[in-house]
Amino acid sequence: MALSLPQIEERLHALTVVQPFDSPHYQDWLRSTDIIDFLNSTSKNLVPVLVAMGHAYIYSVLVRSSALFEGYVADIMGWSLPPSSRWGCSVSLEAREARDVSLAPPLEMTGSKILDQGEPVVFLRYFEGRCGKKGYPELNQRISHILDAHWLEERSAYCRLNELGDFDDAVPIKNDEEGTVVAIALAALEPYMLLTDSVLIRLFDFARCDHWGDLVQKEREEETLHPKGTGIHARLLIVSDDSGPRAAKLRGFQVIGRIRSDAEILRALKGEDSRPERYESYIALDFKHRSIHECSCAPDKLGNYFIPSALPYETSPAFFRAEVLAKYKQDLDKYRVDSRMISCRGGWTLQYDINEEGQVHVYLVDLGKLPHAEQVYWKAFNESPRAGISKRAWTTDFLAEFSTDYDPLVSLKQALAEPLRTNDSLIIWAPDEEAISQLGHVVTESVKEWKDAVLTLAKILVDGFRKRNIQRIAKELGCYNESLGSIKQLCCCLKATSVSEENVETVIQPLLEVQSIRSTEGIAHRGEPETRSTKIHFRDLLARCDRGMRRLTELIDAGSLNSRSEA
Repeated sequence: MALSLPQIEERLHALTVVQPFDSPHYQDWLRSTDIIDFLNSTSKNLVPVLVAMGHAYIYSVLVRSSALFEGYVADIMGWSLPPSSRWGCSVSLEAREARDVSLAPPLEMTGSKILDQGEPVVFLRYFEGRCGKKGYPELNQRISHILDAHWLEERSAYCRLNELGDFDDAVPIKNDEEGTVVAIALAALEPYMLLTDSVLIRLFDFARCDHWGDLVQKEREEETLHPKGTGIHARLLIVSDDSGPRAAKLRGFQVIGRIRSDAEILRALKGEDSRPERYESYIALDFKHRSIHECSCAPDKLGNYFIPSALPYETSPAFFRAEVLAKYKQDLDKYRVDSRMISCRGGWTLQYDINEEGQVHVYLVDLGKLPHAEQVYWKAFNESPRAGISKRAWTTDFLAEFSTDYDPLVSLKQALAEPLRTNDSLIIWAPDEEAISQLGHVVTESVKEWKDAVLTLAKILVDGFRKRNIQRIAKELGCYNESLGSIKQLCCCLKATSVSEENVETVIQPLLEVQSIRSTEGIAHRGEPETRSTKIHFRDLLARCDRGMRRLTELIDAGSLNSRSEA
């Protein structure tokens, strides 16, 4: 069973607990079989590669597989090195030219010719004045790049994104007053080991004694250990005094190779192992056979237009309750929900659309590309179709034509792609790209979804106006009022430049409505929009905001708000 970092820490603490000399287990404790067991049990999943805790020390180096030729055990057993701190430079005392200075590798004079040519997995860096004497672990940058792992302080780990868009702790780290422990998932390290044709050499040194100050060596007994199937090569030194065996030192190394085959690792590097191992079935519209029934989304259970078969087309749509989108809209750090596409960070994408009955529909072929856990989630919202696919989906996906149907969300996002500037480059409004990417349709009658969408819309539109620049224009037009906010001040500016009342209302009214709903009097106390349908209200609001921002753009392009002085 794979151990987590806290479990590894617990095991290490147990290994470093000093047994009393009068304990009946003291002699067994000196034999260090529990250390051998620990090393063997932590060599296949989460592997401790750096340990500095009491009298326990582990450090790990990658070396070329070809370096383990005859006599390698004796060579590596002579190791003597602390955790490497960095690359450096070697300067001759008589250095007078650049050629007298060379790059010093992180490992040299290790006591082993093989290790001298190796590569540390982790560096122990020091920054005097900031980190104290303890230092901090840093993952070898070449390894972190191949792993695509990034340091996240809040998780105290180098992390990667898995297929579900969640953080995996590829290299968890504990570094505090009790000691330092760094572990790495062997599965994450294997691609780098394959690319460099290397094996992991884990050096270790454990010392045991009930009281070092009382030890007076009289005899010493040394034994070599090569437990079969562990990759461990060690020397166990037991020192005796007048009272008998009193102290022990287990020192050596362990060779850890790749567990997965080259073919398996290559599949992972090519992304082929991300394909689901299991596939769900959904109630779908099998238009090939003109029936509604359960169809698997497995690729081998679907047909296409080019190869004759009795299988449903892969473009057969499955239909879902609109609430299926709520999970993605409520976690905008992890997901991006566009008008027809859901994207999961670092993971999958899914094309969808919404039909006239408000049902979300997805083609079976696209469902089959989701991780299995996501397939299960979608299945919980699956239902029989109450209408066919949307007109837009039919036009774009089957007729291969551009859809001319008006979508206020798409149109508004296009209108907000660039800042609004006067002809002399004074910015009136600027886009918040992150907020714009989070803006989506309201697809259910949930008041919370409606409120969240209005808040996002307000952040984009209302907060995007540059109040200082609008005030500057107002002063030049003679309509400045310090008590007005940016939208009402803009209204005064438009009126002062003889813009028609109709155009002023087109621009200003939807902005004021968005601002009002967001205000304390609005979103906090207003239970729901005046219309009974939150979906209809928000779509209408989007359309009016789209018309207003486009009209404002036209007025600015026509010079209505040009500043009368240099920007």
